[in-house]
Amino acid sequence: MAGSAGREARTARQGVGDGAREAGAGRHWALATGVLLLAFLATGCAQPGATVQGQKVHGLYVIITIMAAPVFIGVEGLLLWSVWRFHKRRREDAVGPQSFGSTRTLVAFFVIPTVIVAILFAVGEGVLASVQKQDPSPLVTIRAEGFQWEWTFYYLNEGFFVSGKTLVRPALMEIPVDEPVKIELHSRDVIHSFFVPAFLFKRDVIPGRTNTFTFTANKLGTFPAQCAEFCGLWHSKMTFMVKVVTPPDYAAWTEQQIKAIQSINCPAHGPAASITAKDISWNTNCLAVPPGPSISLTVNNKDAGIDHNFAIYDSFSQTKKFFQTGRFAGVATKSFQITDLPPGRYYFQCDVHGPSMSGVFIVGGKKP
Repeated sequence: MAGSAGREARTARQGVGDGAREAGAGRHWALATGVLLLAFLATGCAQPGATVQGQKVHGLYVIITIMAAPVFIGVEGLLLWSVWRFHKRRREDAVGPQSFGSTRTLVAFFVIPTVIVAILFAVGEGVLASVQKQDPSPLVTIRAEGFQWEWTFYYLNEGFFVSGKTLVRPALMEIPVDEPVKIELHSRDVIHSFFVPAFLFKRDVIPGRTNTFTFTANKLGTFPAQCAEFCGLWHSKMTFMVKVVTPPDYAAWTEQQIKAIQSINCPAHGPAASITAKDISWNTNCLAVPPGPSISLTVNNKDAGIDHNFAIYDSFSQTKKFFQTGRFAGVATKSFQITDLPPGRYYFQCDVHGPSMSGVFIVGGKKP
């Protein structure tokens, strides 16, 4: 009788243990289901995009999530149910029930994923074609140049450019809301990437190749952007801002930029000019000399190990080149002679770093 009581006690303990394990598995199942539901609901928090194209991309995200969620939940649910239902219990040494697949299961296994992939392919290709389609008559055309480690934006229709101060101040690209904008991407050195997270868009900036695209921003605001391709030591500092404003504000801003360029002036200090490059910037944005057959120019490069040069053009569009030095690395100082430069206002820059190192060169400026 004592032996029988012991066996009953062990059986009772085994039942309690099995019940506890099953309860624990049930809690794990509930936890996993809750996590999956939270992950699904969290997709609704993704930003919808601040452009017409970005909203289409966001719509594609939603469609993919809706179609993928049942598959993911179903597979994970079956996996967790199998772990709970068929886990080995204490003192269970017998082989569990065996089952084999059927033709119906095999067909479903291939047909259902094929249908899902086919639908996603069709929808994805449609969204891609819509996003890639370029507006034939954009209101604003901007040539965006990337270089280590800054951005310059040429407003080709308006006739001016904006640039940041390398490692100090990011460039600001201002555009009108609800108007098509065309971007032409160029690189001066290595591969960069034009990435505006709020637009749900990224495009590589490749040396020797022009990548173009159009978009229409439909949300006012200022959006951070960045280079998304590792491009060297200060890649993390290669950022810029995109400001979307109303059309009247955009017109006022462009007028202000043009007036600011036209107002740049400085007195002539003699037939010699001197300029210094430091921290990838010139020490001045204006040089003025009296007219003459020859102009002396001294270029002081204080950026150790970084190449600079000095070039003079008719305008920032660089239609005609009047003078250009060779590139040379700092720390070094070189002198040059500029000859046969008629009186007038010219544009100068470092060709290595473009408009971020540029200014006005005036021949025939008044003496102080």
